[in-house]
Amino acid sequence: MYEHFELYNPFITVDLIVWSLFAGIVIASLLAVYNKRLIGGLVKTLLSEECFSPEKAKTIVELGYGTDWIIKNALRTDNALRRLVMRIDEEKEPEAADKPTAKKPEFRKHENIDFLTARFYIPEELKYRAEVRYASRGTDFFTLIIGVVICAAAAFAAVIVIPDLIQLIDNFLGTL
Repeated sequence: MYEHFELYNPFITVDLIVWSLFAGIVIASLLAVYNKRLIGGLVKTLLSEECFSPEKAKTIVELGYGTDWIIKNALRTDNALRRLVMRIDEEKEPEAADKPTAKKPEFRKHENIDFLTARFYIPEELKYRAEVRYASRGTDFFTLIIGVVICAAAAFAAVIVIPDLIQLIDNFLGTL
């Protein structure tokens, strides 16, 4: 197709590259909305309930997420949420039975947690980090839809324009 460009792999096309980039942007946008809205909802609830110490910790049911399997799964796995949200185990050691102990999360692949008794809180020193990380400015479903539409329009334009630009460069190289 192009005289002065040698393409080594005929299966990789401009269309494939553009639509792959578009798919990556859409997936990243969906993950950002998921992270900020769904997972961030728990963090915002913990912050609004002022659960900043083991004494003020609350269960998932008390926070209103008793049936939310997405939140429960996020609290079971090793992720950024588990580095901010601490859990108090109801099982206390005999010598420290009078004081609740905060257990740092053991980062295993998938932790088994009894959500009826496990209580969660955000330590005071991690409060600012939680507020900043899960601030929901600019991440809502309306913004997601607008972004996807704009990216789709840009992808369509790129699919139409880039082959013509390559042909223009090829013609220019031919005149040299």
